[in-house]
Amino acid sequence: MEYVGVTRETCSWLLAHPGVLSALADTLINADLSGLSRADLATGPLRLSGSEDSRIIAIWNAEYLSNTGSESWGIFRLEGCLSIKQHPEIAPQVIERFFYVISQRLQGLMIEGDFIHRARPNGSHTCLAGRGNDARKLSICYYEAAPGFSGLTSKALIGIGPEHDFDELTNGIEPELRKVPALIELCDGLADKHTRRPALEDQQFSELRAAVAPTDVDTGFLASITVNTNNVQSDRVVNPYETIHWTYQDWLGSGVLNPSQRRALSVDVLHGHPMRIIGPAGSGKTLLMQLIALRFLQCRQATGHSIKVAYIVHNAAMAATVADRFRALGGEEFLTGSKHELIVTTLSEYGRQKIEISEQMVIDRDAQKTKEFQSEQIRAALRQVLDTRPQLFEESGLLKQVWAEEELFSAFAVLVMSEISAVIKGRGLTEERDRYINADTPFSRFHRILSQVERSVVFDCFEAYHAVVFEQFGMLDSDDIALSLAGRLKTPVWELKRKSEGFDLVLVDEAQLFNENERRVFPLLSNAAVKHVPIALALDEAQEPFGLSAAGLGSLGITDVESEKLPSNHRSTKEIIALAFFVIQRTTDLFGSEFPDFTDADDASVLSSHALASPPVIITRSEDQTYPRFLVRSVKRLRSKNIRQIAVICHAETYWKDLVEAFEESELPLHVITQRGEKVVPDQPLVILSRPSFIGGQEFDAVLLVGLEQGIMPPRVVNNPPLAAALEQQVLREIYLSVSRARFRVVVAINRGGTPNTVLEAAISAGMIASGSIN
Repeated sequence: MEYVGVTRETCSWLLAHPGVLSALADTLINADLSGLSRADLATGPLRLSGSEDSRIIAIWNAEYLSNTGSESWGIFRLEGCLSIKQHPEIAPQVIERFFYVISQRLQGLMIEGDFIHRARPNGSHTCLAGRGNDARKLSICYYEAAPGFSGLTSKALIGIGPEHDFDELTNGIEPELRKVPALIELCDGLADKHTRRPALEDQQFSELRAAVAPTDVDTGFLASITVNTNNVQSDRVVNPYETIHWTYQDWLGSGVLNPSQRRALSVDVLHGHPMRIIGPAGSGKTLLMQLIALRFLQCRQATGHSIKVAYIVHNAAMAATVADRFRALGGEEFLTGSKHELIVTTLSEYGRQKIEISEQMVIDRDAQKTKEFQSEQIRAALRQVLDTRPQLFEESGLLKQVWAEEELFSAFAVLVMSEISAVIKGRGLTEERDRYINADTPFSRFHRILSQVERSVVFDCFEAYHAVVFEQFGMLDSDDIALSLAGRLKTPVWELKRKSEGFDLVLVDEAQLFNENERRVFPLLSNAAVKHVPIALALDEAQEPFGLSAAGLGSLGITDVESEKLPSNHRSTKEIIALAFFVIQRTTDLFGSEFPDFTDADDASVLSSHALASPPVIITRSEDQTYPRFLVRSVKRLRSKNIRQIAVICHAETYWKDLVEAFEESELPLHVITQRGEKVVPDQPLVILSRPSFIGGQEFDAVLLVGLEQGIMPPRVVNNPPLAAALEQQVLREIYLSVSRARFRVVVAINRGGTPNTVLEAAISAGMIASGSIN
């Protein structure tokens, strides 16, 4: 690799972690990096990825990526003329110095005087090459490129050296300037991939992996958890009815917790580092979070020390479910305690109370219902803007498609809602229409792919939405509450109260459901008794409702977070797990190459030979009947096979109304899910009708997927590949979420005249699903 590119935030992180910096420098100097042109190295939050032409290797910390797709990069020569490898004896010190210079200058900070910084006539700068007598005899040279330089959207830096001769350095930097835009484009492309690359598994990177690996596990507590060596039966593991009344001690003593769960439960979040629990649907994230809360509550109770724990969920239904489960686990006394206190709440309700506003001033106490109202209002605003400004269609083919095609309109409205939340409100642009529309530097990935005309429509939607909610109704939405709460928690008044009113431990369940405005609040909730943020977050980003990734946790204030992976899927047959993993493998912006392969969880899956199990199948309407009646008939056939709970999941809004009417007329026992976390009676035969966004956390005996025909979901987008890719990512997440709800059967129903979408076609080719009938 000729060059190395590193993001500014990653340089700052490396300087704060000298062990990782040393291991990375040794890797860059001594390892064979050629494999990185075909595969990615992912270890903890650190990523290494090389361009296919072996021209540059990009290095970044995934926790500090922005949500723009355009990072601030520093680049230096690794090989060739005026490069680091020309002086291998001091190479580690020079790499460290480049990281320091990149970190300082891309933040606009001065170089220390001891480094003998000098500005040169051609606009370049020099300073000492590193620490130590040998390195101080040489210098490096760098040039800073501001936004606008040859089309750059972010500040960048390129450097060469070390070298004795200043003239050679200053002359050598000039040819490098022309390469900056192309190198930055390569780095941004590697960090913001549109195609997935395999993981690089190579022993020569073992020292780097070891340096990054987390170590803060309470080994004493880990040893206290019972390990079952008697081959726990699969049916026992996945049966939710048997374990529903187990207490905390039952779970620890039963032996059913797998090694990954036991390790995550043993991480010392209070005194070690923040933790993120990553796992696929059904891996037990929520249970584990509750066990973590009870672990620390009972420990502090035993030692006589006080503790205050916050368990944050997304909506009121989830809060009620979690509180009930804590009672079953034996935590009733903590829910009503004062010295050892457990507070289960939504962020919206906590914020409303903290900023001291009445219920009449908010759209709804429930954040989920608030966001549903937001969605309805933004859809209405978007439709109004497009209907009243038909001249826009001549300037934007995309807007013409959005106006004409209902499914594309629905998908576009979701992205507009996210943009209003994270960018226009989150970045304080509510009064800066011109800045939003004409900005050279993109505020988000969505903002980057829109033309100025399309951006103006987004801002028009915001203004129409704001006029209705804020001015007409006089109410605040969930973003207003989150932003107001963040402002309150950054005041000197809160700093004084924080020690007594803040939390010793913060647990956030289903963290993927919270947007950037809400996630920025989390690190402010602690009592600041320890240097790090004592927080654990459980998330499956594959269940995130938008196809555009959020900013990393580090950039939101939760630094040095470590990930604990739960690879097992507890609810499904191996065939269903394989299909879910096949779908999620096609995403490009979730966990990258380190996404856990949960298809090997033999001891945690429903047996494929189970009497109710059958491989995933695609059925197509062929008889002369309506599509909704065909679906009702298919559900009745599943019920005839003793399948008790069947979820019909509608991915296409165009089918929803007819589906509801058909199933209501069928006289089948029907439950229509209207919000995420809604309780479904677990031991009764039911038909459940839902949209994908509401089924997270649920599980069913069978799922019937509707609306996945070619051209319907994802909707066709002409002449805008980035938007088409974003919508495909969103549909991939929704398919994964739907498939992973099933224990025994997955059925995909295709309307007559339609064909399966490209995702399903690929699954057919891979043997993951087949056309057939319900047997």
